[in-house]
Amino acid sequence: MTVTAEAFVDQLQKDCLEHPAMKHSYLKRFENRELNKDHIKLFAEQYYCFSRHFSRYLAALVAITPDEASRAPLIKNLHEEYGGRQEEKQDMDAERTHPAIFRGFLRSVGIDTSPEALNAIKPLPETKLFVDKYLNIRFLNYIEAFGGMGPGTEYIVPQMYTLVREGCRGAGLSEDDVLFFSAHIELDVEHAEGIKDSLLPFAQSEDHQELLRFGAMDFLDARTVLWDGLERASKF
Repeated sequence: MTVTAEAFVDQLQKDCLEHPAMKHSYLKRFENRELNKDHIKLFAEQYYCFSRHFSRYLAALVAITPDEASRAPLIKNLHEEYGGRQEEKQDMDAERTHPAIFRGFLRSVGIDTSPEALNAIKPLPETKLFVDKYLNIRFLNYIEAFGGMGPGTEYIVPQMYTLVREGCRGAGLSEDDVLFFSAHIELDVEHAEGIKDSLLPFAQSEDHQELLRFGAMDFLDARTVLWDGLERASKF
């Protein structure tokens, strides 16, 4: 028997928080403040390979979503990725883009943020697989992609980044240094709610619910691979 769309999404979100990617031993090291600045530096380089393209992932989902109402929260998210804030009547600003804020985090652990240096960062094989999963959104069924980007990504960020921020603080980083994570802990609660509202209309049938669940778990499985690679490369 098909459950209501709201009940299904609520349960899917709970299940995403219980996924192995959210319980990974690598994340536990952040939570327990077991990392030094060299560990954080490796994390920063590799995660930037993913984070720098986030607006492209959103744009890909916008492009494949046929319903204009469901596209609206994604377009708002894109505006905010570029430093805009509708609620504060704040327009886009190159210095406030989310990649620009992340580059401040990179500098705090001694990473050269010149374009040449950033383009020279070599992703781990696991990082490349993770990034490719998101870059290939344009080839997915849009319902599956909504599961991946909504419950499987935006919804988990506040809990995940709270752990990451704790580990960075433990390695000696300041509140200014971890601004990227603090901002997203608050902002992605709103983003997740917007995407939830977008996907509810097409979460009515059992077939669509299966696609949404598959997408969410598939993207979280890819995040597990990312953590596996970082844990291996960190040589704890």
